[in-house]
Amino acid sequence: KASVVDESLGRIMFAYFVFFVLTLFCCSFLQETGAQTTAPNIIWLWFDDMGMGDVGFMGGDMPTPILDSLAAEKSIRLNFHYAETICSASRSAFLTGRYAFKSGMNSVARPFQGRGFNEEANVLFPSILGSAEGADALNYNNMIVGKWHIGIDRESRLPYSNGFNAGLYLGPGVQEYYARGYVLDLADDLDSAFGTLSNATLQSKRDALFPDGILPVHQYYRIAKSESGEPYQFPVELDAEAYNEDLYVDETLEFLAAQDNSQNPFFVYYSLYTPHDVLAEPPLERNGEAIDYSQCAEAFAATDGDCTANAQCVYCAQIHYASIGIEDIITATKGNANIDWANTIIVITADNGPAQPGSALPLRAKKGSVLDGGLRVPTILLGGLVEEITADACEYNEMVHISDWYHIFMDMIGVTSDGENYMPDADHVDLGIWDNIKCQCGSSDSAVLSQCNVDNLPRTEMITMRMCAASGNDTSYMFATAIIKDGYKLIVNGRHGVVLDCPSLSTTPGRLFGYFTADSSFSAPNSDYYETQYLSAKERLGASFPSIFGSTCLEEVYANNETITAHGYAPYLLFNLAQDKVEACPLDLSDANNEAIKDELLALLEDASLDYDSPDSDGVDILDAFLSVTESLECRSDGSRIVYLTTYDDALTTPSVTYERVWQDFIANYEVCEATELESTTDAPDITSTTELSDEETTAAPDDNDSSANSILETFYFAIFVFMFA
Repeated sequence: KASVVDESLGRIMFAYFVFFVLTLFCCSFLQETGAQTTAPNIIWLWFDDMGMGDVGFMGGDMPTPILDSLAAEKSIRLNFHYAETICSASRSAFLTGRYAFKSGMNSVARPFQGRGFNEEANVLFPSILGSAEGADALNYNNMIVGKWHIGIDRESRLPYSNGFNAGLYLGPGVQEYYARGYVLDLADDLDSAFGTLSNATLQSKRDALFPDGILPVHQYYRIAKSESGEPYQFPVELDAEAYNEDLYVDETLEFLAAQDNSQNPFFVYYSLYTPHDVLAEPPLERNGEAIDYSQCAEAFAATDGDCTANAQCVYCAQIHYASIGIEDIITATKGNANIDWANTIIVITADNGPAQPGSALPLRAKKGSVLDGGLRVPTILLGGLVEEITADACEYNEMVHISDWYHIFMDMIGVTSDGENYMPDADHVDLGIWDNIKCQCGSSDSAVLSQCNVDNLPRTEMITMRMCAASGNDTSYMFATAIIKDGYKLIVNGRHGVVLDCPSLSTTPGRLFGYFTADSSFSAPNSDYYETQYLSAKERLGASFPSIFGSTCLEEVYANNETITAHGYAPYLLFNLAQDKVEACPLDLSDANNEAIKDELLALLEDASLDYDSPDSDGVDILDAFLSVTESLECRSDGSRIVYLTTYDDALTTPSVTYERVWQDFIANYEVCEATELESTTDAPDITSTTELSDEETTAAPDDNDSSANSILETFYFAIFVFMFA
């Protein structure tokens, strides 16, 4: 009996020992697999219309102390980061991972025009991040704040239909800096474009409903999850005196505070309006603390620190105020114990070059131009992932395009293309840009650096394209088009300003394709440009300047007291960017070698044009444009006269529908809205509610990983129990 007891005790003691060891192992395993996801947190922070000359860290004269400080820390500065020429195109390229001319969004998504990205041919990468089904589910929490601007006329184009499950965003895209409502003037905005109402009774009804001639439009929408976990949106009415960026920062901080990387990684899409015109003075304080704008006032000679009368001072103040919010977001992210800072990347950039009174100098031109002043934008990378790569601030001088980030992020996460769930552009696959960045910024060994571009090929080609009509590969239809290839840049029928619609093919070539205005800043030796912009940036950037903005030909011209001939309209302009990074000196196309380079680049553009996809940019039916606005409104019965029209889905294919018929149904729907309260859905709060969701309504379903972990422990304990008493 003693031996039996001893044997039983031995088995029990052994079982406890195994229990102890395996418990430590399981807990360690579960902690490692639960407390940290391998997929990185991504925070995308971008400005709207900001140029190289608008930030101090790129040699500009605009005082930007916060951004300069961030760029001087453990960061990576992308000196050749290219966006598109206009905002909607850049946003579409970023989210689809494709050149804008291939994504269907190659113009501006104005609320009257029904334009947007081609959602039938593109999958936005937040949809991949937010996938919650299957073995490859990433389960990102995706948040948007601010500007959307790639289409609101169809539900399939809205953020919550494309992977975002939280946030506060601007719908129509027309925005002020303060959260005032947006309105349509019936006569100026609608009748003048779409026609007049000949039916006197209908006109009388409309006048009675809208006696002031104004139709209010909802600006802001909140995205949340229903009880079943499905995202949806509902309109919110905000304090008209609230500064948008305060709303965006607070929304982001609240989102970050709720994140827990033991459950999910996250993606923050923080899309500012700053410093887009029309300018407005930012608040004088935030959270009770006064904001110091003295550097802006001193830089632009504002009287007694008052920026009111100086547009550049206001512009500077807006960037400074936005930077404070960005700094708050970074601080909150780094200080949250539930967020894995070491596995977080932050990108600060802009969607295109600057508008007035911003500056891209010493680059030429601004927003809307295919010269680098419209395309190259200041960009810095931050976060724990960057800190692991570089011990100091690093400059990356290879080309990166805005559409590359889709693929860079997918590479970081470890998602590979399968041609179905992840739809890459063939031009962007296997570039190895992130590996190249890590290689160049992760070592000071010249032998290692010499192999970076051998082992990890950087981008060597970039295309931005606009076409008046996609007709085979005929480049005569191209305008505002450019290609960079192996250090050369060809501009085809470029122009300085923004072209929103294809010009008529019956107009003269100069008007059809746009033109280069005579650029007086380059027309004479010792001009203001050379003395105050090129040389001052050279002084500020020091040894970095030649690799970023250096122009051998420009310096030779001024050294020899020569003159650069200002060029007017030219169908082709060719630059050698290796020697002339500010595009000061077009190459002579009568030279046989230069002509051969031009023809080679032109052939590449012709091939690329076969993939041109911009179905909404060749002119939009005016009736469909009006419908796209009315369909974006919400039916309200609280007297705010916000109307929701559900009659038409595809008016473009319904020629019999007239402007008058639209108003007839519009008013009929409005009258119904006035008389009837909308019923709330069974699965979500009333979409007309402007109140915040309750905790119960916003609580996500239990995470599957938690259930799996509990199952592992339960099975383990049961096995031990059986072993002990078998």
